[in-house]
Amino acid sequence: MAEARNPSESEVAATADAVAGRAKVEARMAQCTPEEQTAFWEAVGRCFGGGKPPEMKPASG
Repeated sequence: MAEARNPSESEVAATADAVAGRAKVEARMAQCTPEEQTAFWEAVGRCFGGGKPPEMKPASG
């Protein structure tokens, strides 16, 4: 019996659900003020310990 392999983070990020979810987050973040974006990423950092991914830059004010 073959051992199950966990997909990599990049493989998971490429799934249709992940792509659609990321698009929703990016669209919503584009509507936020810089202060709201900062608060969001601070909350993400508190909850998940990572903060914003490097490829998601805050909107320039």
